[in-house]
Amino acid sequence: MSTIKSDVEKLFQKELESANQRFPMFHSDYEGAAVILEEIEEAHSEMLDMELHYKSLWQTVKENFINTASYAELVFDDAINLACEAIQVAAMAQKFIGSQKEREKSR
Repeated sequence: MSTIKSDVEKLFQKELESANQRFPMFHSDYEGAAVILEEIEEAHSEMLDMELHYKSLWQTVKENFINTASYAELVFDDAINLACEAIQVAAMAQKFIGSQKEREKSR
């Protein structure tokens, strides 16, 4: 997992850099917390989709259907989307920290 974690940290850094280029630092803790919550809600939605698709996969497996791979493909897509959303949560949490430090310096 350490290899994967290193790769995820690189993706997180890339996402943070992109977000910082496109959008200013958070003007307040309220703004930052709201953005983090939005990303958490999107991750949660992806998780719910993945669970739903997995339940369909498991049901088709139990019923011995031939074409179960289509549900596995949906689970795969959901897992990738969830990973992307989790990276965005991490990036926004780090942006929150950076924004707070910048505001403290300017006081």
